[in-house]
Amino acid sequence: DEDWNEFNDINKIIIRQPIRTEYRIAFPYLYNNLPHYVHLSWYHMPNVVYIKTEDPDLPAFYFDPLINPISHRHSLKATEPLPEDDEEFELPEEVQPFLQETPLYTDNTANGIALLWAPRPFNIRSGRCRRAIDVPLVKSWYREHCPPGQPVKVRVSYQKLLKYYVLNALKHRPPKAQKKRYLFRSFKATKFFQTTTLDWVEAGLQVCRQGYNMLNLLIHRKNLNYLHLDYNFNLKPVKTLTTKERKKSRFGNAFHLCREILRLTKLIVDSHVQYRLNNVDAFQLADGIQYIFAHVGQLTGMYRYKYKLMRQIRMCKDLKHLIYYRFNTGPVGKGPGCGIWAPGWRVWLFFMRGITPLLERWLGNLLSRQFEGRHSKGVAKTVTKQRVESHFDLELRASVMHDIVDMMPEGIKQNKARTILQHLSEAWRCWKANIPWKVPGLPTPIENMILRYVKMKADWWTNTAHYNRERIRRGATVDKTVCKKNLGRLTRLYLKAEQERQHNYLKDGPYISPEEAVAIYTTTVHWLESRRFAPIPFPPLSYKHDTKLLILSLERLKEAYSVKSRLNQSQREELGLIEQAYDNPHEALSRIKRHLLTQRAFKEVGIEFMDLYSHLVPVYDVEPLEKITDAYLDQYLWYEADKRRLFPPWVKPSDTEPPPLLVYKWCQGINNLQDVWDVTEGECNVLLESKFEKMYEKIDLTLLNRLLRLIVDHNIADYMTAKNNVVINYKDMNHTNSYGIIRGLQFASFIVQYYGLVLDLLVLGLQRASEMAGPPQMPNDFLTFQDVATESAHPIRLYCRYVDRVHIFFRFSAEEARDLIQRYLTEHPDPNNENIVGYNNKKCWPRDARMRLMKHDVNLGRAVFWDIKNRLPRSTTTIQWENSFVSVYSKDNPNLLFNMSGFECRILPKVIIYNIF
Repeated sequence: DEDWNEFNDINKIIIRQPIRTEYRIAFPYLYNNLPHYVHLSWYHMPNVVYIKTEDPDLPAFYFDPLINPISHRHSLKATEPLPEDDEEFELPEEVQPFLQETPLYTDNTANGIALLWAPRPFNIRSGRCRRAIDVPLVKSWYREHCPPGQPVKVRVSYQKLLKYYVLNALKHRPPKAQKKRYLFRSFKATKFFQTTTLDWVEAGLQVCRQGYNMLNLLIHRKNLNYLHLDYNFNLKPVKTLTTKERKKSRFGNAFHLCREILRLTKLIVDSHVQYRLNNVDAFQLADGIQYIFAHVGQLTGMYRYKYKLMRQIRMCKDLKHLIYYRFNTGPVGKGPGCGIWAPGWRVWLFFMRGITPLLERWLGNLLSRQFEGRHSKGVAKTVTKQRVESHFDLELRASVMHDIVDMMPEGIKQNKARTILQHLSEAWRCWKANIPWKVPGLPTPIENMILRYVKMKADWWTNTAHYNRERIRRGATVDKTVCKKNLGRLTRLYLKAEQERQHNYLKDGPYISPEEAVAIYTTTVHWLESRRFAPIPFPPLSYKHDTKLLILSLERLKEAYSVKSRLNQSQREELGLIEQAYDNPHEALSRIKRHLLTQRAFKEVGIEFMDLYSHLVPVYDVEPLEKITDAYLDQYLWYEADKRRLFPPWVKPSDTEPPPLLVYKWCQGINNLQDVWDVTEGECNVLLESKFEKMYEKIDLTLLNRLLRLIVDHNIADYMTAKNNVVINYKDMNHTNSYGIIRGLQFASFIVQYYGLVLDLLVLGLQRASEMAGPPQMPNDFLTFQDVATESAHPIRLYCRYVDRVHIFFRFSAEEARDLIQRYLTEHPDPNNENIVGYNNKKCWPRDARMRLMKHDVNLGRAVFWDIKNRLPRSTTTIQWENSFVSVYSKDNPNLLFNMSGFECRILPKVIIYNIF
């Protein structure tokens, strides 16, 4: 009933729609409460009616139909005539408009107007040179309205980019005047820095390489051998980690952010490398780079370690929307890739510029903590985990005590029991160290009891070792201490077996009979004579390549320490000696030659095993001074042997090809043989792949010395054999190596390849070996012969030995195959066709691609294996059927299967497919 209330009061302004920010800015006095110090802005600017013309033929001043004239809403009224008495004013005829003779526009007018309205900086007379990084290519797009009809995400992107622009404009302050300092000029002024030019992709590769080394050093410094950093900067554990290992292997944000930034760098550098290798063209490169910068969140995990950079990721996404929806219109259609990478690149470059000080601080802290330790840790507390005796061990001791109590008379039990337990401990230690245990004067029953218990404990100890190893190999979760103990136990078991082997050799050896030794020696002599081999002399005092060989050997030794940051005393000593040899090469060389001449007694060699969980690898620790001598001798022997062509082309690995290429060459070599796939007359091809079993362990040092003297100076031969005849030590276990070579010596590879060459001659025979190697003045290439007649003169057509793995390719005529099978079956009759049972086949191939086990082919495969096995004396080496595979290619078997260097190969000739099958 009241006339006025607060809702209809005439003195109140009631605004019935929400006040938008634009209103507050446009009419500050109207829509704000306290508009202090606010100046009114222009109410509105005149509309820009300039429209860029696409057609160059249009006149300069052209009324574009886009600018719609305002049409009249009402029809025109009839104009009333003027009163007649009003005279009309008329201009004289000679009056002309201003600038009548000047043309309205010239050829340059349209260009001038376009230049006037061009985007900055092209609309001004003079600009300043700017870096590519400072040029915002797409800024003008998002400062205009979003084109109509775009999806919501694009409109949002325009809005966000505009928001960033406004924020930057509001926060912008004129920069302070600063004295310019140039880092590179300062560096140049000192004598520690030099300048060079480098292709930037190469620089990028260097950054990736050095970054990888840097991160690896940190990983190794923390002794985290179970973490693997691959070349794409992924950090992965190599096994299932225990909780303790997981805690130890945690890195901070500094390390991980560095790793992820390097990963991004690697992605970009790799893209450019692909482009430089001509694998992609420039358009694909541009698209790839644009994709990388727009998808940093997916490609790397940087945001996990600095979440603020989600802003950059978001901005790149907005720029992607902006650019894609500009380009993917019309006939282009929707789809990724338009190659405009510069806007995204600018975002990440500015991010890098901002993150640098933070990373510097983080990395500084990380490194100071690495080198100086944490400040909180004043004194390190030594907490030793008490050794936990197993239940079995405790029960064993208890049962010994029980037996002692039963055996002894009443009066003397107590004081003797402890003594007997001490004897028991001593006996156990002796068993572990493989030392004979005998206490003079100990009563026989007590000695027997102790021996019985030691045997029980030894069985338990060995069984546990094998059981745990099986669990480790299977990949079950095993405690780290159990792994370490298991490695120690297996090392002891191996060394016990090895000591037994050495002892048996000294007792029953030598195993090689004089006749066999003479035959091997004579064969080698005849071979070297036929090859006209000049023995390798002792390195003269002023040898031409001395320093080069020394540098090479030192570099090889130094390689082992490239990523190690923790060194023990022996390793430090070795690095010191290497540096000393670098500084005084002549002194080092004279010492090396003196040792080669005179040193025949050597320090003991330590052995320990590296656990790879599926198998163990022995690692020998040789005295550093001796190691340098060995490394030089290794370089010298290989260089001289290579120069004298000691090793024929079938000895692999060689410098001529990496393993994958060797496989390819082998297949090509088989394919290039004369009529190799022709089986119309009942011919057969056989490929035998096998392994010289225990080749290293069965090398007799006396025979080796004699064989080495044929090719090297007797002083070097004596040095090499004496070096293998040393004491091998592990904790409290020692034995002298009298049989077999030590594979950890620097020159072991030379001995093995030379000894392997001798075995090759036994397999091939001198005649065939010479035909394969070719005449000494003009040797054959690998897998080639002088002519077809030489090639087909013998069933062995091709031969290759990769360290101790041999591959032999035979081609038999029907008659030769029949004879060989006949000889084999005479020795090993097979009335029930049992040869097929247990014939190895390549199970990795599907059934139809495996070897077909036909009776003839199986017998031929067995016969070939038997023939080759008989050529090798058991005392030097042998080949085992379980570790071999014989593939037969015949009219019934169209496949040739083999495994070389880890590649499973199957050759299926086209001629067979088309003609027979």
